[in-house]
Amino acid sequence: MDPIVVGLLGITHPHASARVRALRDIEGVEVVAAADTDPRLNYFTEKYDVEAREIEDILNDDRINAIMVHSKSKDMVPHARRALEAGKSVVVEKPGGGTVEDLEELLELTNKADAHQIVQVGYNVRLAESILRTKELIESGLIGEIVSVSARGAAKVGEHITEHLNQPADMGGVLWILGCHMLDAMVQVFGAPETVNARVRKSSKLSDETSREDSAAVLLNYPDYSVSYSFDGHDDLEWFESSNLTVYGTKGMIEAGVLPQRLRVYLNESRQGWPAGWTEWTQSYFTPPFARTEANKFSELPELENISNFHTEMRGWVDSMRTGAPNVAPVEDALTVARIVHACYQSEQNQGASAEVSTD
Repeated sequence: MDPIVVGLLGITHPHASARVRALRDIEGVEVVAAADTDPRLNYFTEKYDVEAREIEDILNDDRINAIMVHSKSKDMVPHARRALEAGKSVVVEKPGGGTVEDLEELLELTNKADAHQIVQVGYNVRLAESILRTKELIESGLIGEIVSVSARGAAKVGEHITEHLNQPADMGGVLWILGCHMLDAMVQVFGAPETVNARVRKSSKLSDETSREDSAAVLLNYPDYSVSYSFDGHDDLEWFESSNLTVYGTKGMIEAGVLPQRLRVYLNESRQGWPAGWTEWTQSYFTPPFARTEANKFSELPELENISNFHTEMRGWVDSMRTGAPNVAPVEDALTVARIVHACYQSEQNQGASAEVSTD
């Protein structure tokens, strides 16, 4: 079993600690060092038992063969570039950069990298078993042909006004940084839409001059159907608790929830071993809160408690490095998400008019 030795560039995102914990549950994986110019670095390294180092020290360490990037969005691609030039595999925190151009550059870097270097973007909602099962069931023809789709996404109340969601170099706010989760899951299931119609809003009740958008209504248009996506940044439930995907077909429907993971299938008649009517499955409940409630000193957002999808995500990265298994969150899909969000902002500038999703 090939050893995987991991270093971090950037630590201020709460996903950094989640991935460290998930990686340490995989045999033969070590997480040994972290670098950041942020003064909270020592707190993080002491809490998660890694060595505080300079960026150059990590990149020049031949024992470290994999890098996780959890920096500000504008620094993600520069860090990834340096890691790839040093011969490392990389996970770049979603959305993979601050702009479409960042993702285009990241894809170019990926295509130039050696075959053994795996570049994965930190999307893991797409790896929820409920989402993967939905994709499998659609492709099996269980509910017939897709007629329409509705989706819901949300961020925890107040998160849209945090510094993390309002970085000046980013092309957008909460829709870009958090709405991307469910958009990526839809890219996983349905692929890229041809066009979008969107209204991206900012409510005076919830936002001030220091913050960007707090909600969006998006129509993703495919050749034979559309996906309506409702997103807001002021949900009072746990993260992802109200996020869901409902697919209506000619022979039935599927409802999928992200966290807690759940699946409901309705068929108009028995098919493929499934009974007519409703079949329901639930994998998880929020016995602990999704996010840790105690204060932490390295992130303005709570640390994560429920890291089930991070286990799947990190196992996928490690398997790709060790065995050449398919990339579970490729840069190509992250670029598609960036282009969708960019088209949403273009549509809003034209009062909801149709905007093409670039494929160049």
